[in-house]
Amino acid sequence: MRYTPAQLREALDISEDTLRYWRELLPQLNGRRGYAPCFTPGDLLTLKVVAALRDLGMNIGMLKTHSKSFFDACSQRPWFELELHSLVFDGEFITMGRMDAGLDLPIKARVVVPLGPLIQQLRQRLAAEEVQTLQPEITFPLWGSRKEHRDESATASQQT
Repeated sequence: MRYTPAQLREALDISEDTLRYWRELLPQLNGRRGYAPCFTPGDLLTLKVVAALRDLGMNIGMLKTHSKSFFDACSQRPWFELELHSLVFDGEFITMGRMDAGLDLPIKARVVVPLGPLIQQLRQRLAAEEVQTLQPEITFPLWGSRKEHRDESATASQQT
């Protein structure tokens, strides 16, 4: 499944300016322009992680050199497999590991982003958007039967 830029912005709750800035900053988004569906579920998850790191105060410019690793890590498996995983970033390397595996890593400062809550938020936002975009019911004026309508039309035309 592919998502349009508008669906991506809605799912991530970001502005058009933010998406434009991220497109300039993150090479993996270069060339994805226009209104056509061009974003994968992995792209949505990667950008949700980027948004979470931004909300923690991390400079998105710092992620530019690591963006390929972020996109690769979030695109390697379907969401249902990634829900129990965390993305671990130590400023140099990105590691993906299960939350219950203990993530055997050397002692070093790092940011751990559990993917389950982010995936849950994306699913909720996408489902809510889907409900909003359904075509509304079309209501027609109440006319009786077709025969009554024809009779009324004929009477009206005879009176003129």
